[in-house]
Amino acid sequence: MRISRPVVIIVLCSLGVVGVTAVAGAPPPEQLCGVCGPSTANDAEITGATGQGTLDIYVDETGNSRWHTRVPVNESAAERYQANATALEAAVDDAWARSHAADGDVRAVESTLENQTVVVNYTVADVAKRGVGDTWLLVYFMTGTSTTRYEVVAERVTIHTPDGTAITNHISAAAVDGNTATWTDDVFDDQTYITYGDGGLLDTARGYATIGLEVGPTALVHGVAVGFVPGVMIGLLGVVIGRGTVGRAAYDATVGRLGFERPTVDAVTLNRLVVAVGTVGAVGLLVLGAVTTSRTFPLDAVVLSSLGFGYALLGTLTRRLGGRIETRGLVGLALLATIAAAGYTRLLAGVVLYPPLLFGFATALFLPIGYAFERGRRPIALLVAVGILPSAMLALGGPMRVNVLTGVLAILVFLPWFVAVALFGYPLALLGRQLATT
Repeated sequence: MRISRPVVIIVLCSLGVVGVTAVAGAPPPEQLCGVCGPSTANDAEITGATGQGTLDIYVDETGNSRWHTRVPVNESAAERYQANATALEAAVDDAWARSHAADGDVRAVESTLENQTVVVNYTVADVAKRGVGDTWLLVYFMTGTSTTRYEVVAERVTIHTPDGTAITNHISAAAVDGNTATWTDDVFDDQTYITYGDGGLLDTARGYATIGLEVGPTALVHGVAVGFVPGVMIGLLGVVIGRGTVGRAAYDATVGRLGFERPTVDAVTLNRLVVAVGTVGAVGLLVLGAVTTSRTFPLDAVVLSSLGFGYALLGTLTRRLGGRIETRGLVGLALLATIAAAGYTRLLAGVVLYPPLLFGFATALFLPIGYAFERGRRPIALLVAVGILPSAMLALGGPMRVNVLTGVLAILVFLPWFVAVALFGYPLALLGRQLATT
C-alpha cells in the first residue's frame, strides 16, 4: 500500500504539534536551592551577591532535614546587612525563587551573615523514610509520574545522610563519598533515588530492594504500557529471523512456489565470522573512542566495545561447546556472554549501563531461538523474553507519564536498536540452525 504525501505531512505535523504542546505545557524547572541565584526561569537573587551559592542538605536520623545555604556578597552589601538585620531578611525574602524544590515545605527560616557570606538555614520534614531492614530511602526528589524537573542553580549541591551511614546505591551525575552525594553541574535527575544504611554488600542489596518496592509496581505497569508496541516489534523480529531463511531465490517444485534457499555457510565459518566481527568491534570502538575524545576509556566507547566483546565471546563459547548442548545450554551461553560484557564495562568504565546490555542479551538469544525453530520447536518463552526487554528498560528508568507522545518516542528511540539486533542477531540465528542440524 502506498501512503500519499499529504498523509505523511499531516502525520508529521500532528506529531510536531503534540511535541510542541507538551514542551509548552511543561512547568518551569524547580531550583534545588531557593536563594542561590538567578536561573533560566527566575531572575531573583540576593542583592549584592557575587556568585551562585552552595546548598548542603543534612538528613537526620528521623528522616527530617536541614537545608544550609551560603551565598557570597560584596563588601558594601555585607556592611549593610551587618548593620541592619531587617534589610538582610528582606533581601533573602526577595531572593526566593518562584519555583523551588522545597516550595511549600520550608519551615523555620533563619538568615545570618558570616563575614561576606549570607547564610540561610531552614528545615524540611519527612524527606526520607525507612526501607528494607535498616536501610533508609530519601524520597523527596522522586517525582514519580509528575512533570517536575529540577535545576541545580548553585555552585554545588551536597546531600548528607546521617553520620555513621553510607550511601548504598549509584546516583546518576553525582559524586558519592561515604555519606555524601555532590552535584557540581546542572544535571539533577527528576528520579533521584538515594538509599543509605550501614554500608556493605548486604545494605546495597537492601537499598536496591527498597527502591524496587517503592517504584517497581508503578514503573512496571507504565513500562509495559509504553513498551508494548516496541516489544511486539522485537518479538516479531525474533520469529522472522528465527524461522526465516535469507538467500538465493529458488523454485521449489514439491510445493510449486518460489522460496529462498538457505545460504550455504557451515557452522565453523559462521563461528569465525561472529568472533571476527565481535573482536574488531571491541577493539576498534575503543580505539575510535580514544582518538575522538582524547580519553583512554570513554564511557560510550566502552559500552559499545563491551557488546563486541560479548559477541566475540559468545562465538568462541559456541565453537567450543555448541555441538554438545541444546536450547537451554545455548541460553546459558547467551547469559554468560552478557554477564561477561557487564564485567567488561565495570572493569574499564567503573559502571554498568543496563539498557545496551539488555539489547545485547536479546541479540544473543537469537542463537537458541534459531536452534529451537530448526528442531521444530516453538521457543515461546525466548520470544517473550526478547519482547519484554523494551518494557523492562522503561521500567528500570522509573515511573513515567503514559501518553501517545511517550509511546511514539519509545518506538523512535528503540528503532536503531531493532536494526542492530536484526543485523547481529541474524548470523547467530543462522548459527543456531546450523548447530541444530549437526
